[in-house]
Amino acid sequence: MERFDVVVVGAGLAGTAAAYTAAKAGAQVLLVERGTAAGTKNVSGGLLYTHVLGQMFPRFWEEEPCPVERAIDRNVLTFLTPSQATSIEHFDPSFSQPPYNSWSVLRSRLDSWLAAKAEGAGALPIYGVRVDELVRENGRVVGIRQEGDEIRADVVIEAEGVNSTTSQAAGLVPEAKGRCVGIGVKQVIGLPPGEVERRFQLRGVAGTQYTTVGLPSGVVGGGFVYTNRDSLSIGLILQLESVAITKTPMFEVLETFKQHPFVERLIQGGTLLEYSGCYIGEGGERARPAPSGDGYLIAGSAAGLFLNTGFTLRGMDFALESGRLAGEIAAAAVKQKNPSAGFLSRYPAALAQSFVLRELQRFPRYPEFFEHSRGLYRAYPKILNHLLHQAYSVDTSGGRPRLPQMVHGALRDPELHPFEALQDLWRAMRTL
Repeated sequence: MERFDVVVVGAGLAGTAAAYTAAKAGAQVLLVERGTAAGTKNVSGGLLYTHVLGQMFPRFWEEEPCPVERAIDRNVLTFLTPSQATSIEHFDPSFSQPPYNSWSVLRSRLDSWLAAKAEGAGALPIYGVRVDELVRENGRVVGIRQEGDEIRADVVIEAEGVNSTTSQAAGLVPEAKGRCVGIGVKQVIGLPPGEVERRFQLRGVAGTQYTTVGLPSGVVGGGFVYTNRDSLSIGLILQLESVAITKTPMFEVLETFKQHPFVERLIQGGTLLEYSGCYIGEGGERARPAPSGDGYLIAGSAAGLFLNTGFTLRGMDFALESGRLAGEIAAAAVKQKNPSAGFLSRYPAALAQSFVLRELQRFPRYPEFFEHSRGLYRAYPKILNHLLHQAYSVDTSGGRPRLPQMVHGALRDPELHPFEALQDLWRAMRTL
């Protein structure tokens, strides 16, 4: 039987941040990952907002190997119908200057870099190991078990992600179901050197991201395209319930998205480098488990720390901050020789004081808004594109309508009652 001060389960951003922080504070840390390396099983469907990473590692973008891809200074929100697209674009060159606002990332690079930082601080990573269960004594978590072997610890930090099998089996986290879960599917498309800069008119480290609303397949969800150094990350975030109802395979939805005339031009001539998928916790405040207990802490998406405001997807910075806080509290519990539930309750208290819970509590209704707005993914993209199609079309009939007539005609969509549109507007104002 081996023993460590702290065992961290999962080498994603939350787990590696926890391992790094606890090891740096002097704890003996074991980092356990079921993948063959850090980042091999992790998928990013959003940008990394880098304020936390910058606090942990100032000027991280200058390191070799560089853990990030492009600093996003051009954000484009695009509404799709099966054949049209209407975009709202925001460009801010200050976003691509230090200390930077957000970066596109490839998780295999970022997570491996952060795991190396944890190892350099003294943590011991082991890969290709699936934890079978948590070990309990008198109700307290005292370690992990794998194929009959036990590893004991004062504190276990669970950071396995949304599908956290060991913490679910131990009753620490409820099984994610129905509308509390989304599905992310992503591909990395390689382009020839210099083509990303040419195609997206980029300079230096600057990058572009597209967020799309409305899918040609009819499945509820949205898409994204991010520029990397020499590749594009393209993918979807789909509502699990909608996928089940329509019985549409995820790969089919993604291929239909890629064949849309707007998207196809962005990825044309590219080479498929990577394909991956993951669950995404979308339950908000209603689905968050208790993040601490006797002998354990829960960090990252395993703790339900994810926020979608429609403009930003906040998961990775939440994971880093919660992991950092979990590592600090775990190391303090080891020094005090007090891994009790009472001492470890300092972790949820620290989360409550951090931006993580403050942000989640500012937007408590966001899951309900995306669940109940029927028009968001179909009717509104259709209305907006129809309106602008009329506005830009010219013919010789002399019957071109004036703007009020265009708006009135566009709003007469059989899929959406005007009263429903007003309800959605009110909900959006209250929620987001």
